[in-house]
Amino acid sequence: VIIHQGYVTQGSLAVGDEVEAEVDGERRLDIARNHTATHLLQLALRQVLGEHVQQKGSLVAPDRFRFDFSHLVAMMPEELQEVNHIVNDKIRHNLKVYSEEMPYKKAVDEGAIALFDEKYGDVVRVVKIGEPVISAELCGGSHVASTGEIGLFHIISESSIGAGLRRIEAVTGRGAEAFIDRQISQWDEVAQALGASPDDIQGKVSSLVAEIGKERRRALALERGLSKEIVTSLLAQTEVVNGVRVLAAKVPSLRLEVLREMSDLLREKLKSVVIVLGTIYDNKPVFLAATMA
Repeated sequence: VIIHQGYVTQGSLAVGDEVEAEVDGERRLDIARNHTATHLLQLALRQVLGEHVQQKGSLVAPDRFRFDFSHLVAMMPEELQEVNHIVNDKIRHNLKVYSEEMPYKKAVDEGAIALFDEKYGDVVRVVKIGEPVISAELCGGSHVASTGEIGLFHIISESSIGAGLRRIEAVTGRGAEAFIDRQISQWDEVAQALGASPDDIQGKVSSLVAEIGKERRRALALERGLSKEIVTSLLAQTEVVNGVRVLAAKVPSLRLEVLREMSDLLREKLKSVVIVLGTIYDNKPVFLAATMA
């Protein structure tokens, strides 16, 4: 049974009226591209990660798709790259995609992949890719006629969705083209902001990171020098409260690491003391309390 749901925007409808339905061809093709790509993705994942990989869920939309599967650890960048290469290689070979109906037992005996939590009838539809067959899955969805129609495949993320479960999100066809266009546009904007060509971004960023690291070390050295002078001035500011020696003071903007070093110096010099230091660092209040009996 196929049910179509829609909304009346003009005129009126009554029970018994005949209507004409029209399929959005471009949208249907985008969905078919992504659907066939899920089959190729599962094939590639099993080749790269092992036969333990099983589909645990999926979403096939016109602009993207996601594929949930069993695997214990995060995929390495080189594994994701290899999966990308395998899928795109199958796309470039323009392999035939076709379906056959057969008894469920025969399909499984021939190696067709089925979802273990899915209930199937006595006769099932098996979607196959390639001659000889490289992929066979029990499936009732829309697919392209050949893998070349997918055009391009690209993984955009891989993440955990639970214990032993991973999720890949990917794009194909027009969705992949739009994704790559956005990436290139952002790359160009970064290059412009850095005053470098796109090919020189990596070197420019590495240089900036090294420069920032150098400046941070320089700032830390200056803070440490300042903290020693502050410690000297604080030694005379202790008070006795209920028989306990206390030092409470607001100090110039210093990072927590330096405050800890100041506390150690003060405890070393004052011996038995309760210390409370406060400051504002990076527009946030920072407090440090320490004691030595």
